[in-house]
Amino acid sequence: FQFKNTIVFYIAQMSGNVFFAVSFFLLGNVAGGLMNLMGLFRGMIMLLPNEKKRTWHLVLINCLFVGGAVFAGTVGGDGWACLVSFAAQTTGTFSMWYGTDKSIRWVQLCAISPLWMLNNTLISFSIGGIICEAFSMISTIIYLIRVRKRKKVAQGA
Repeated sequence: FQFKNTIVFYIAQMSGNVFFAVSFFLLGNVAGGLMNLMGLFRGMIMLLPNEKKRTWHLVLINCLFVGGAVFAGTVGGDGWACLVSFAAQTTGTFSMWYGTDKSIRWVQLCAISPLWMLNNTLISFSIGGIICEAFSMISTIIYLIRVRKRKKVAQGA
């Protein structure tokens, strides 16, 4: 979350999606794995220039998340637990689609990270995931502090 360039941010996030997907599949968390694989596709769409993004892209991404959640909850055996990773990914998608750099970070801190933390602690018991999400939250807080300080300096305060 310390990237100044949004494109680099999305590329880093996409590579993280691959590793998280592998981790969740190895832990038996089908929903977490599927949501992260679909997050890779979301990242590819987000890399498109704004003038090429269409509403149907957003609908398609969220339909994939719904399909993945239904599959994970039924066939994958995740049951209700699939709703946690589903909520995290769809919240993230809407925040990236409609948000600003700052608002995306606030949504990350207040909704997405807590949902993934819940997934990592109660559903997957992924120690690496817990540590990673904690670092993500700390990094987001640092970003928000840096933006606030920069704004104060620009205002001459």
